[in-house]
Order: sequence, then structure tokens, then C-alpha cells
Amino acid sequence: MAKRLISNRTNKKMFKMTPWLFLLPSILILGTFLIYPILQAFHWSVLDYKLISGTGEFVGLENFKELFTDKAFWNALLNTLLFLLIVLPLNIFLPMVLAVLVNQKLRGVTTFRVLYYLPFVTPMVVGALMWKMLYSQNGMISDFLVKLGIFDSPTNLLVQQGTALVAVAVITVWKGLGYYMIIYLAGLQSLPKGVYESAEIDGASTFQQFRKITVPMLVPSITLVSILTIIAGMKVFDEIAIATGGGPAGATTTLVIYIYNKFMSLDVSIASAAGLVLLILAIIASLLQMKLTSKREDDLRA
Repeated sequence: MAKRLISNRTNKKMFKMTPWLFLLPSILILGTFLIYPILQAFHWSVLDYKLISGTGEFVGLENFKELFTDKAFWNALLNTLLFLLIVLPLNIFLPMVLAVLVNQKLRGVTTFRVLYYLPFVTPMVVGALMWKMLYSQNGMISDFLVKLGIFDSPTNLLVQQGTALVAVAVITVWKGLGYYMIIYLAGLQSLPKGVYESAEIDGASTFQQFRKITVPMLVPSITLVSILTIIAGMKVFDEIAIATGGGPAGATTTLVIYIYNKFMSLDVSIASAAGLVLLILAIIASLLQMKLTSKREDDLRA
């Protein structure tokens, strides 16, 4: 009897341990590549850390004070927010429209799905260099804008302070278009067909169905796309580094580019402080977006 009780207790302990054993690889990966770097960044942010010697004197919040008095930091923060304001609505709306179009039962629609998805699987280095050529003074875009009368002479949008950030944002939107389209497409294919049939009987037009049925019922997908866009927009680096390098005159220097420049100048402590600020801003922005869209979801269920 005693042996049976001990065996039962052992089995119960093993049963409780099983989920943690399955989670262990994920915990180790997250701990190694996420938690540890964040803790290390926090450690460096309160030190006057010297990367070459590997030592640093404790300075408390002095690095944050220096960061918040740096005009280049505020310029980078403003550029990051402006970049998000450009990219977020485009990433929410354009892929949704594409998803609705490729969700139709049309001949050859699979080919269009593949074509729209191609930019996402194209390496950013290749994509950014391609757009850099298109934006060049002799490129197609420059020639097209002259024909429209927007510019009097061929102009490279990437070297103009007023247009460089928008030009880079277009590259980002183009790159993620297919990926976000797939998310919306999955949401569309899970919607009940009966709702649309009832709307057609009531005489609703295609646009009315899109506005009154499709958009409200895709709120969960919109939430996911919004959060992914905010996170990606906050840490945008490749397209800016390749296309503009943060120029002209800091017009496309975002927080990640600012952090990168600080690391390259061996100012590790300031870079770590800026990285923590970026992390906090990304979390706040994501939580705010989740709160706004969850309210829409609650209204939809009601």
C-alpha cells in the first residue's frame, strides 16, 4: 500500500513536470536571446561602460539624462514616429484590399497570390537596392513624377530631406505587403458566407459589404497586423541602412539607426539606454493598439 502511494505521488509529480519539460527549449532560447540581452543592456545603461577594456564605472541615470538632452535622439524618435504614421495605415489597408481581391474565385488567382507574396521572400538587400535604382535621378519613379508635373526636373527622392522618409516607408510597405495579405486572407476565408448572401439579398453593394461586414469582422486580423507593423516599424533598419544610411542630414535616422551609430562609435552605455527606451515604447504602442482594437472586438461580439 505504501509503495502504491509513493508511486502515485511520483506519477503526479512527473505529470506536473511534463509541461515544463516541453517548454524548456523555448525558455532556454528566450532566456539566451531575449531576457539576457535586455538585462545586459540595463546593466550597461547604468555604467560608463568601456567596450575595449570591458569595465565600467557606475553612473546611475546619467546616461538617460544625457540621452534625453541629445537633439539627435529626439530627431531619431520623431522620425520613428513619423515612419510609423506612414507605414501603419498603409499596412492595414492595402494588404486587406489585396486579400479581398485574391479571395475571389477567378481564373489564375493563385498566380496573383504568389506574385504579391514574392516581395516578402525577396532579401531586403536585393529589394532595397532595386528601389534605390528606381528612386535614382535616372530611375523610372523620378521620370514618372516629372511627367506628372510634381517635379520640374529628375529628382532622387532618397536624397531630399522632405521625401526620403516617405520613400523608405514605401520600401517597407512593399516588402510586407504579401505577408500581411496572407494574414487577412486567412481571416477572410474563415468568415461565414451566409452573412454576405443575406447582404446581397438586402441590396448591399460590394463596397457596403466591405465596409459594414468585412472590415468589422476582420478586427482580430487588423489587431495582429497592427502589432506586427508597430514592432517592425520601431526596429526598422535594413532598408534605411542600405537606401539612405540615415541621411540626408538625419532625415531617415530612426531610433535603431541612432543606436547602431552609438554602438559603432563605442558609446555602448548610451546605446543601451536608447535600446531600453525603444523597448518600452514598442511595448506601450503594442498594448495601446491591442486595447483600441479589443474594444472594437467587444463591440462586434455585442
